[in-house]
Amino acid sequence: MDVRAVDLPELRAELAVFTESEEGVVYWAEHATTVSYYQSTRTNSQELGRVVRMALHGDLYAVSGSMAELAATAGQSLDLFDMDVHDLPTPTGVLIFEQPPQLLQGPDLDGEPVRIHGATWAAGDDGEGGYVWITPIAEQAGHSHLMLGGPVLIPFAMADYLASVGRVGHLTREKNLFDYLITTLRAVWLLMQQPVTEETELQPDRAVRKRLRRVGREPASVRLITLRRPKCGNGQGDGDREYHHQWIVRGHWRQQWYPARQVHRPVWIAPHVKGPEGAPLIGGEKVNVLKR
Repeated sequence: MDVRAVDLPELRAELAVFTESEEGVVYWAEHATTVSYYQSTRTNSQELGRVVRMALHGDLYAVSGSMAELAATAGQSLDLFDMDVHDLPTPTGVLIFEQPPQLLQGPDLDGEPVRIHGATWAAGDDGEGGYVWITPIAEQAGHSHLMLGGPVLIPFAMADYLASVGRVGHLTREKNLFDYLITTLRAVWLLMQQPVTEETELQPDRAVRKRLRRVGREPASVRLITLRRPKCGNGQGDGDREYHHQWIVRGHWRQQWYPARQVHRPVWIAPHVKGPEGAPLIGGEKVNVLKR
């Protein structure tokens, strides 16, 4: 199943109703008592329920299919860096992928097929650099509805994050669907703040508003994140170089300094054509140049 951006307000309401129900209380209690991760981090059922409820009250985001695939792919080449709360679009939020990228589809820890459709997050600050709780929203084989997975605490400081990966075996970057979710989310959060994307605000229609109010939920808008059509460069050369061909520059990350925040952050450079307009297009990224 795929989830449209306009479906997100009702999906959020369903997840919130479940989380606040007696069934939800039992669900988080089972997680806290049976999952070794929560025992190692000393996280009880009340804390699990609290962070999920807090996240579900955040802003709503939907990511288009092409944007999701870009984020999943680009996330694999994204250098690790220390985050802070300003790297998130909002401190709490709910995000869904209209079509889950391929990297977020596969077997879970028990070998059962899973599609990760999105996640909730809730940031906090414990005085040691901060952290964010990430809770997957997933579809398991044999189920016709989306479910919340168990929240995982991700430190903003990469040294702390890598230490947690080493301590908890199921957070291996190369093998686990949840790790792909983390790298994809980090890429999405960066891309949302860059010119490569554009944002459209969608309002629930009248029928959705009525259904939401019937279950005691206020309607909220959804921010749909899509890829902006890239502009093809016509680079005439750098310095004293004169190019006689066009070539394709692959998409890549580049570090950029943000003076207002006094930090470097990766910026995505979209694939584009470089070289004088009308010149022959060649393969690869290396060309011969003539000195003036």
